[in-house]
Amino acid sequence: MQASVEPSPLRWLEDYCLSMDGQFVFLDPVSWQTHLLTEGAALVLREAALAIEEGRFEAFRDEVAEAGGWPPALEQLANTLNSLHRDPGGRTHG
Repeated sequence: MQASVEPSPLRWLEDYCLSMDGQFVFLDPVSWQTHLLTEGAALVLREAALAIEEGRFEAFRDEVAEAGGWPPALEQLANTLNSLHRDPGGRTHG
């Protein structure tokens, strides 16, 4: 029996942020609710996921704040992606 492994934030986006007629349907990994996103919002989440995996999510959040803040509802979705991240020691972030 193989142990299940939670996907990384980027893998989650690849598998559960699907393009549909120029918009994206994102499945929240915490609440299991779906969210309809614009292409720009999906790009922000992808950048957040990359920052999470590179261990620079806090710096990314600072960059977003300096640029005028998060688009509506995206900060919470980025935080749910952050909850998927595990450091090499196995601890969950978020």
